[in-house]
Amino acid sequence: MAALLGPLAAVLHVVLRYGVNFPFADQWDFIAFFAAQEAGELRWRDVWALHNEHRMVAPKLAMLGLASLTRWNIVAEMLASVVLALASLLILLQLAQPVLRGSGQVGRLWTMLTLSLYVFSLAQGTNRLWGWQIQWFLSLFAAVLTVALATWSLGSVRPWAYVAGAALAALVCQFSIASGVVAWGAGAMVLAVHPLRRRVLAPWLAAAAVATAAFFVGNERHNGLPSLLIARDHPLLLLEYVGNYLSGPLGRHAAIGLVVGLAFVGLVPIAASRHRERPDLFMPWIALGLFAGANAVLTAIGRVGMGAEQGLVARYATIAPLMTVSVVLLGILAFRAWPSGRLTALTPVGAVAGGALLALPAIVADVRGMADLKEVNRRIVAGRTCVLAIDTAPDPCLVRLRPDPAVVRLRAPQLKALGLSGFASKR
Repeated sequence: MAALLGPLAAVLHVVLRYGVNFPFADQWDFIAFFAAQEAGELRWRDVWALHNEHRMVAPKLAMLGLASLTRWNIVAEMLASVVLALASLLILLQLAQPVLRGSGQVGRLWTMLTLSLYVFSLAQGTNRLWGWQIQWFLSLFAAVLTVALATWSLGSVRPWAYVAGAALAALVCQFSIASGVVAWGAGAMVLAVHPLRRRVLAPWLAAAAVATAAFFVGNERHNGLPSLLIARDHPLLLLEYVGNYLSGPLGRHAAIGLVVGLAFVGLVPIAASRHRERPDLFMPWIALGLFAGANAVLTAIGRVGMGAEQGLVARYATIAPLMTVSVVLLGILAFRAWPSGRLTALTPVGAVAGGALLALPAIVADVRGMADLKEVNRRIVAGRTCVLAIDTAPDPCLVRLRPDPAVVRLRAPQLKALGLSGFASKR
């Protein structure tokens, strides 16, 4: 239990100590939603509209719902993201239980600690202190739930409820972040080994096609984004970006992410061949690892024009851990049966060494991430002070909250009039 609660307690401390109930960055645009809602003019097309390349339907609905309950207390959004991360971890641990049987108590404890460190990594930086980033935790939870429900359908005599739930989760994932469309592929991989695969796979793929077609209706690429052709013309830069993305909770370097990716590629055939009679053991980890890898590639194609360093931004460290988590579980499956075909327990020494190798870099990344978290806190606090004196505040001060200070000047009076967020007690 301590292996689970330690990283969770650290994240809760950060949110409650450094979280600021005041809009930041894209949240200033969201004030228009509350103004329209107050005037009775909010329409479905507003929720459906693109934000950059994303259709943030699920996150927008979640934020509107939370705002109605809390007068848009943005710390409540941060806490909701922690709850989503905890739910994701619990599902991952449930999926891991069949794998960890026979791995010994030490192996199980190290695995739990490692997974908890990855999911609650403080290397996610601004994701922890920016309520808007609930979209990333929603996509993480939805992706994990998609794969879990698809996996649990494999051994069920009544699989349709699981399959329907997985489809709904994939829909939430796709309509949280654009690259969430990969959740349909992750679920399809698991269902492809289903005893009733011919009956479940066809409707699954049909649902994926309909959802994706709806996603692209009226979808125009944002003019401010770099050309997609840059990825084709600079493959090494693309590879570096992918490595940066996948480095996630283990450190900010492309080499780390590429090593994790190569480990995943190497472990997949070993784990699958040694446990071919039990696809429920290895398929969820293959699907989750490919989900993270595909997200890295799709993001790299769309963003590499901004430079490979852009792959290191904190928000990607919410999805990237799924690759590392998959490597941990596939590694257990691959080597606990080595060199014979029968299962043998991991030795305590091997479990401790492997756990330390994977856990210690995450702890180091957490310590380094605290500096970024404190800087975000200082930036928002200073910006809030400027907004409270907005008539005399200079633009460089307001830029702390939004790159375009004109948006802050426009929306701050609306925020005050609505009595939301930092102005809730003053209404």
